[in-house]
Amino acid sequence: MQQDTRNGGLTQSEVDERLSEYGPNLLPEVRRAGLIDIFARQFANPLIYLLIVAGVLSLAIGDRLDAVFIFGVLTTNALVGSYQEYKADAGARALRNLVPQVARVVRNGAVQEISAAEIVPGDIVELESGMKVTADVRLVDAHGLRIDESSLTGESMPVLKDANLLLDAETVAGDRLTMAHAGTVVVEGRGKGIAVETGAATLLAGIGSMLSDTARNAAETPLVRKMAKLARRIAVGTVGLILVLAALLALQGDGWRELLLLAIALAVAAIPEGLPIAVTVALSAAASRMAQRNVIVRSLPAVEGLGSCTLIATDKTGTLTLNRLTVNRVVLADGTSVERQQWLDGMMRDGLGEIGRAAAICNEAHLTDTGSPVGDAVDIALLDLAHETGNEPEQLLGIERLAIMPYEPAARFAAVEARSPEGSRLVVKGAPETVLAMCAECPEDALNIAEKIASEGYRVLVLADANSASAAGPIHDRLHGLRLLGFVGLSDPLRLGVVEAVARCLQAGISVRMITGDHPTTALAIARQLGLDAEAANVVTGSELARLDPESDAFTHAVSEAEVFARIEPAQKLAIVKALQRSDHIVAVTGDGVNDGPALHAADIGVAMGKGGTDVARAASDLVIADDNFATILAGIEEGRVTFLNVRKIVIFMLATGLAEILMFIGALAFGLPMPLTPVQLLWLNIVTNGLQDVTLGFGKGEGDELQKAPRRKLATLVDHEAIILMLPGTIVMTAAAVWIMADHLAAGDSVDEARNTVLFIVVLFQNAFLLTVRNLHMPFWRWHPPENGWLFAGLSTALVLHIVAQHVPLTQTMLGISPVGAEVVAQGLGAALLVLFSTEAAKWWLARRRSAPVTGTLPMA
Repeated sequence: MQQDTRNGGLTQSEVDERLSEYGPNLLPEVRRAGLIDIFARQFANPLIYLLIVAGVLSLAIGDRLDAVFIFGVLTTNALVGSYQEYKADAGARALRNLVPQVARVVRNGAVQEISAAEIVPGDIVELESGMKVTADVRLVDAHGLRIDESSLTGESMPVLKDANLLLDAETVAGDRLTMAHAGTVVVEGRGKGIAVETGAATLLAGIGSMLSDTARNAAETPLVRKMAKLARRIAVGTVGLILVLAALLALQGDGWRELLLLAIALAVAAIPEGLPIAVTVALSAAASRMAQRNVIVRSLPAVEGLGSCTLIATDKTGTLTLNRLTVNRVVLADGTSVERQQWLDGMMRDGLGEIGRAAAICNEAHLTDTGSPVGDAVDIALLDLAHETGNEPEQLLGIERLAIMPYEPAARFAAVEARSPEGSRLVVKGAPETVLAMCAECPEDALNIAEKIASEGYRVLVLADANSASAAGPIHDRLHGLRLLGFVGLSDPLRLGVVEAVARCLQAGISVRMITGDHPTTALAIARQLGLDAEAANVVTGSELARLDPESDAFTHAVSEAEVFARIEPAQKLAIVKALQRSDHIVAVTGDGVNDGPALHAADIGVAMGKGGTDVARAASDLVIADDNFATILAGIEEGRVTFLNVRKIVIFMLATGLAEILMFIGALAFGLPMPLTPVQLLWLNIVTNGLQDVTLGFGKGEGDELQKAPRRKLATLVDHEAIILMLPGTIVMTAAAVWIMADHLAAGDSVDEARNTVLFIVVLFQNAFLLTVRNLHMPFWRWHPPENGWLFAGLSTALVLHIVAQHVPLTQTMLGISPVGAEVVAQGLGAALLVLFSTEAAKWWLARRRSAPVTGTLPMA
């Protein structure tokens, strides 16, 4: 790319030529799926295929009512799914917004302000405090230029740029001191450089392309994968059952109409039509509860997915920390060490007054009209120290400055000479090895003190001063014989409650890995503060990972063994997440910056910070933490586990009642009886009475011990051996009672319609009883308090009342072929329902004893 720009900048003809060659300075857009495509995708499901076939067959044989019911369910599910998917990620659009609209360039020998889209490679770009960088710029001049790259590299502190350095081509983004990248912000100083990359070629756009390359459907979470697996099994089983029974009936000489009716009835009975809606309601209820706990849900399946995560890969800057430098420790010249809380509590405040005054004098920040400090993060932190130690920053900043030596990277110190009542006071701040050499007297272990503070995760500055009757020559001639005031340790403080949250995550069996752009020593110190069991051997740097193939076993092993990842670039963060997923982890990624976007998007669950986070992070995430507090993620995990339990109850309820309906048909055919229920009666059960009850299971608030259990692994299923044990007793009782009642009423002289009316009423009571017992999968139904889920009792009552009303309304009597039942039938139904209730409770009791039994050396069931 051409960079031989003259001092006067490009001419207009050169600009036009390069704009034509390289295009405008805009990030590429990602094409979003249209509404029609989104709606069509909702039908890509084996259960949906079966229901479509059942609906078509119903039309073919003239049963229009059945067809209306079936296609109505399909349409409702598709509309709900389309609405959720339409809120798809807009990561590339958010990235575009990070590039500002205006830039300052030198063209035709004059400074001009132009639209950022018009910048071309070779343009001379001017930068100053407060500007956003508009392209990737190779600096040719920099005066105290500090750029905030935290959203791009994860580095918590503004980076001081140096245009005169010579760097290797492989230098990582966080160490490119000669470059200013698009999307970053100038916080201090001035600079000038040549635009070397624009638009799609910038580092920012590279992150955007990774976001696009890792694009996935936001709904591909563990829950959705389990539901898809369950759907395939149900579809295969239903088709196989229909084919076997149809063949048997064909051998008996039944006609094609009877075969089609059987196929439709079995399809309707086997397929839990209301399952997608019930699960959606459960997820929506959880999303509402999570919103009350500051967790905003962008993708409903992510609610459950967060609860199943086995590992959280978290960004440090702005997620675990406040992204704000603070002085947390001061060590005075006599070796006295003072922690921040001590001077905030009033202890040692007088002893720190002098070093606090010095921190405000040697300071380039200033106060706004509202009293808020503006300037370099270090200077702002030092002003806070001055205020916290009993000084008045505004007064100290107002003292006349006689001479100033700004901070220079090569010098590694800054000095200010200010007027004082005695004459003048010279204050110097800077790196320990630089300033200590200027002091007349220092403790022998002064450098060790500084090293010890640094090893605990602090950035260390040394303050020193000298008083004189008057200014006596240039400052640089008097930088000797200074009096050591002390050491200042600055850090980006941890968020309130984050240590406790990490501890509870570990208690819940969830690993926590920290990914940051910080220096390895700082990263390790922060990890230890968080309570992570990390040693130097557990810290892996970006340069170490860069030497490995991201797809290799060695890379996966290095990632799986690490607790802390330091100096990580965006592409490496994405590779880390993929490696953790290959290690059979369900990975939740938290972050707030542009650099977090690809990893958030590729993770099983992406969790972004809502306040301090960038648009990119929020757009790439499944969940957003509204209060920017890592601790809030724990609430999301708890709600996620509750949600999985609720969905599990819904699946158990629907499969058990659906299986009972199928077995009724098999039992009836085995005994030579007519079909116990018609297809439209089955739809009434599955959509109206059953549907009103299973949905209410989604409003459960949990059983209280969700965070004391280990997370479910990726292979955990909704229907395991315990679920089958819970389902079978009630299912068998429902089946046997229904077939017996059908046969008994036919033998007593009732018509087929009358017998079916009785069976339908009793099945409604079966569902009521089974709902009561599965509302809690561990405790007996009589020990769980109704207020825990008032919706459940409302749904149960409504389903029963609705069916009784339907028995007395002429329209529903005609549609469903039903009528009021007598006291004898009610008594039969109540007795059978109690059998369902207590047989399931017996299964729960047996499972509880089995779980509490001591292990005798045999392996547990998978």
